Amino acid sequence: MCPKAPKGFTLIELLVVVAIIAMLLAIVIPTLRRAKESAWNVICRNNLKQYGLAGKMYTEDYDALFPNAWGSIFKSLDPYRLCQWHDPLRNPLVAPQLAGSLWPYLGSQDKSHLCPVFDRFARLSHNPCPNNLQMDPAFGYSMNAYLGGFELSGATQYKHMLQVKTSDVRSPATIFFFAEENPWITTSRYSSTLNDNALCGGPQHPSTEGAWTVSTNWEPTGSQTYLDCFASFHKTTFDKKESGDSNVVFVDGHVDLVNWKNTYRMARWTNKMPALRQ
Repeated sequence: MCPKAPKGFTLIELLVVVAIIAMLLAIVIPTLRRAKESAWNVICRNNLKQYGLAGKMYTEDYDALFPNAWGSIFKSLDPYRLCQWHDPLRNPLVAPQLAGSLWPYLGSQDKSHLCPVFDRFARLSHNPCPNNLQMDPAFGYSMNAYLGGFELSGATQYKHMLQVKTSDVRSPATIFFFAEENPWITTSRYSSTLNDNALCGGPQHPSTEGAWTVSTNWEPTGSQTYLDCFASFHKTTFDKKESGDSNVVFVDGHVDLVNWKNTYRMARWTNKMPALRQ
C-alpha cells in the first residue's frame, strides 16, 4: 500500500498567511521608517553642532570676530556662486585651494557637511543651475549673514559694515549661527534658494541687488519677502515640503528645531525683536 501524499495548504490557509504577513509589514515598515528618520535627524543635528563648535573656535582665534559668511566654506563665490554646494569638482575636500576661512576648523569629514534629509529632498526638488551641473549635494548649511562682513557687486559701499564680535550678540541663545536652507524657491516666502552658504534672513534691499535691509519692525508679506529663509523639510513629507521645520545651531552652541517664520527674529542680533511664532 502506497503512503498518502502529505496534505498541502488550502487556499484559505495561504490567504491567512499572506494576510498575517501584510499586517506585520504594516506594523514594521512605519516603525523602521520612523527609526531611520530619527537617525537622520540625529546626524543633521550633530552636523550643525560641529559647525557651531567650528565657528566658536574661529572667533577664539580671531579676536572674537565672526567669519565672513560668504567666505566661510568657499574662498570665492565666483564663477559658480549659485551651484558650488552641489558641484563635485569644487568641493574643498577634493579642491582644498578653494576652501574658505572656516574650513580648517570644520575638518575633512565629508558627511558632517550634509544632512541626509536635505540630500534626499534636494535630489527630488531643486532650482536648476545655470551651468547644468549634476546634482551631487555636498553642503547644506548656511551661516547667519548678519554676523559676518560682506562685499557683493553692486553693494560695495556696505563692505565690512557687519564686522560683528561675539560680545555684540546680546542673546546668544536666541540668535542663530548656522541653519539649513531649502534648495528650491517659494516665491511667496523668499526670493533666493540655498546658493552661497550665507543666509540673509531679512527683506531684499529695495535698490541694491544682492543686499538686504535692517529693520526693527519688519514682517514678511506677499509684496516683500525674505531674501533667504530657514528650511522647511524636517518633520514633514515631500508632498508637504513647505510645512516642515529647520535645524538651527545658535551662537551659544545649542541646536534646536525651529519654524521658518522665525528666520528674521533669530537672525537679528540688535534691537528688541517680537515674540517667536509657531
